[in-house]
Amino acid sequence: MYIDVHTHGMHAERNKEGKLVPPLVPIWKKGDSMTPIEQCQKMGIAKVALLDPPEVAFALAKDLPDFFIPVPQVDIDKTSPEEINNLFKRGAKGIKFISPMYSYGDNRYFPIYDAIRANDGTAVFHTGYVAIGLFEPGCVLGRTDYVDITNMRPATLDRIGRAFPDLKILMSHFGNPWWEEAWKIISSHKNIYADFSGGTAKGKEMKVWKSLFTFEGKLHTQSIKKICFGTDGAPFIKESTDGIKKMIIFYENFYKILKVPKEIQKLINSENAKMLYKL
Repeated sequence: MYIDVHTHGMHAERNKEGKLVPPLVPIWKKGDSMTPIEQCQKMGIAKVALLDPPEVAFALAKDLPDFFIPVPQVDIDKTSPEEINNLFKRGAKGIKFISPMYSYGDNRYFPIYDAIRANDGTAVFHTGYVAIGLFEPGCVLGRTDYVDITNMRPATLDRIGRAFPDLKILMSHFGNPWWEEAWKIISSHKNIYADFSGGTAKGKEMKVWKSLFTFEGKLHTQSIKKICFGTDGAPFIKESTDGIKKMIIFYENFYKILKVPKEIQKLINSENAKMLYKL
């Protein structure tokens, strides 16, 4: 059984310049075909976390509460502790951050993280490279200026881990392309976890991951047990479910090549997600 800690269900049209523009709507609604979702379930996916803006995450979770976990995405430079508290009152299991104007570790964001901690939620951070055409000024989720991806390096979470050692943190995309930096962060902080979601991690040769998770000639269980199963897929459309299947194959190959013990596989596939999202 898998619990996918990282999926999306939002949709927007592109303009002539290729930018995604408003309105932002759920890609699926009650009454639409259940076939792609059923295909995911047949592959062993029991639940998925939706990391989309509140109007999408909550709408989809309301329609299929046994399958979708709402983890609303907010603009970290516009949100407030009050908004965070209200999102948890509405049923949020965590809060997703992406494309900040400053380093994630900047003091200005600390009251927001403290609000998540006070609600026993999980702070989910997009780390590393971010796709073009979604967060640029004028796009559907446009920020006030162009994003600097170094504000989202794995190292920016180190300061948060030091300041909030009891805040549950999930690092999305394993810091792509700062893989070794991501490894150091999850191996050093007991409260920071990570996933391999997205297309880049699964495209790397498996020897990259074997080298990264080997320390002094042995499997480094302290870090590998902090991994979560995540795809970055959209379990509503066939094209995306094909990608989800490829991510399952990647994780299973990862277990095989690195000889990951069964008890750690279980942590990665589902148990870490249950802990992070209080399932």
